[in-house]
Amino acid sequence: MPRILVIDDDEAVRQSTERMLRAAGFTVHAAASGEDGLTLARAGGFDVILSDMRMPGLSGLDVLRSLRDLQIDSAFIIMTGFGTVETAVESMKLGAVDFVQKPFFREELLARIRAAAERRQLARQVELLQRHVVRPMAGVETLVGESEPMMRVKELIRRAAAVPGTVLITGETGTGKELAARAIHEASPRASRAFVALNCAALTESLLETELFGHARGAFTGAATARPGLVEHATGGTLFLDEIGTMSKPLQAKLLRAIESGEVRRIGENESRRVDVRFVAATNINLEKSTAEGDFRSDLYYRLNLHRVHMPPLRDHPEDIRLLIEHFLGRYGAEVGVRGCRDAAWAILLPYRYPGNVRELEHLVQRAVAVARGPQLEVEDLPESLVAQPVPPAPVEGTVAAARQRAEREMIASTLAKHHGEISAAARDLNISRTTMWRLMKRHGLSE
Repeated sequence: MPRILVIDDDEAVRQSTERMLRAAGFTVHAAASGEDGLTLARAGGFDVILSDMRMPGLSGLDVLRSLRDLQIDSAFIIMTGFGTVETAVESMKLGAVDFVQKPFFREELLARIRAAAERRQLARQVELLQRHVVRPMAGVETLVGESEPMMRVKELIRRAAAVPGTVLITGETGTGKELAARAIHEASPRASRAFVALNCAALTESLLETELFGHARGAFTGAATARPGLVEHATGGTLFLDEIGTMSKPLQAKLLRAIESGEVRRIGENESRRVDVRFVAATNINLEKSTAEGDFRSDLYYRLNLHRVHMPPLRDHPEDIRLLIEHFLGRYGAEVGVRGCRDAAWAILLPYRYPGNVRELEHLVQRAVAVARGPQLEVEDLPESLVAQPVPPAPVEGTVAAARQRAEREMIASTLAKHHGEISAAARDLNISRTTMWRLMKRHGLSE
């Protein structure tokens, strides 16, 4: 059901428009000022926003500018009793889809709103499908890291990819859960078919149901044509459901049936359709706890948890930070000639704990490259909030951390001595890469 927001300071016009749209079957919210309308629009997920142009405070054009700055993609229709060619052109340049003069005829306004809602739904579908196109080189090799936790992740992905069945990927925000899902798809026999991704938290319950299962023509107001859901689009391939823990229990039940039966039923249809889809789900919440508390269906949890891959937070494999930074420098710095970091910048980047995980690190490197003034990142190119972070002190003698650090240093030194300082041979003996060996040597003050 399309959701409409009406913004008008004229109470009579606002209430009559609201009643008319509700009678036509739309879900309607109303605001008496531009400020209130902007607040609702930012929180709401509306398909169409119908706004008066002249209002005290924020005008309709002011609201439209703010929404475009916030990248809110609702279809925007301006209505006014003072229409001119100039104002119409200005509103269209700002991204409005239509311009209506007061007083308007009921059928004319309804037709324009229905057309705008349908165009918005089609645009959203195109956007989703474009995002669902499989990116090249999305296999296990794109997961950057040589640490023990990341090697374990890669092995779990290879095992899950080789056999059929659902997969549950867990981990904090920013750890690379979608990248892991794509790697599973790319390493599986389904690699030549579609990889479809959907963030369950980004859509309202009704819209999520429509996106997943599709609808018949006339199933609800605005459903002018039949449309298959994303489950059908993913037939033969993989459907990735991110933030599965936010899905409502009624939708959980429908998803469970689709997984178990291999069938989906579009909204408004009686007949089921066969699908062949591998379901991969991800969550950043504790689904076991949610299941115990009754917020998540236990039967769906056990069905999804056939294969499980946990993406570790970056603080659990800090030895991969340098590799990740070098990887992102190669991605974002190559075109602008930024190829590395000064030692002072490394001294700040490596000890930082990155609470936002790999995503935070990627954005940090991307930002630093954008402002860099030379071929290597300087301290001045890093965010002030990062530069101000205190460097963690060395482990206190007598603690487990200090003993572990001392033992690690002694092992590296003795292995190097055993191989007469040959780094490659010592790395093979310790079952680590040469890059990791060199990094550990630098950490412990051991020269080549």
